[in-house]
Amino acid sequence: MGHVRLKTLPKTRAWIEIVRYIADGADVSKVAGATMQAADKAFAVIQNDRGFAETVDLMTQLAVAARSDDPVAHFEALGIKLSDHTTVTDVALAIVSALDKGVSAEGKSSDFGEMAQNALVFAVIEQLNDRYGTLLTLSAHELETALADLGKRAAFGRLSRSFFSNLTNRSLDYFLSKTIGTQIGEGQRFATMNQVAQFKNALETHCREASEIVQRFSADWFSKIHYENNGHISKQKSKDFGRFAMEKMRSEMKKRAEPDAS
Repeated sequence: MGHVRLKTLPKTRAWIEIVRYIADGADVSKVAGATMQAADKAFAVIQNDRGFAETVDLMTQLAVAARSDDPVAHFEALGIKLSDHTTVTDVALAIVSALDKGVSAEGKSSDFGEMAQNALVFAVIEQLNDRYGTLLTLSAHELETALADLGKRAAFGRLSRSFFSNLTNRSLDYFLSKTIGTQIGEGQRFATMNQVAQFKNALETHCREASEIVQRFSADWFSKIHYENNGHISKQKSKDFGRFAMEKMRSEMKKRAEPDAS
């Protein structure tokens, strides 16, 4: 399978400004918002990326499966088989396998598609950990119970928030990584790798806080669409949802970078 790699951002005035922000120790929200602005076209690509669309569709189908009359059979149809020997790792691998099959028809994947895939795995594992802690092995009943929660309005909102928050953070890190690398060392913005880690942790927290708007939207969207379509959510509706949720993240990140933002 081929792989589509994104080009690095050009040395435009906007990007040079971001480098200056980092060098001057600007607030994370300002750096994140400026990056969103400078990489606007690239972030628009995320919303139309096939891998992203397939990932959002699988996320919604996990919730649909949880609300179905036979959740176990529905999960198996998605490629997630539950047994007494199923582990959290098995669930993660099943998600990756299902997504790989969905994208393989086009014959190529993208960096954004892979980031979306990893973000969904992260979000599902976080859901399992929230209920049972960081256990590697769960019984079939425990896994079924945890996954069944995804069909609840509030739980889907949390899952979606985790996904879009993590994806946004991964995307920002994708663009900022090379720039940050030039600012490490004596006399630079980051004197140590520990300071780099602190900056990245702050960026992750910022994305998490900004994603609150997506949590509310996602919970309401799933409840409404699931009800109006008698428990069925089409790929097109999932695609539209993903694009709109990502647009909300982009807008919120830019808004929080404004000087008068609270």
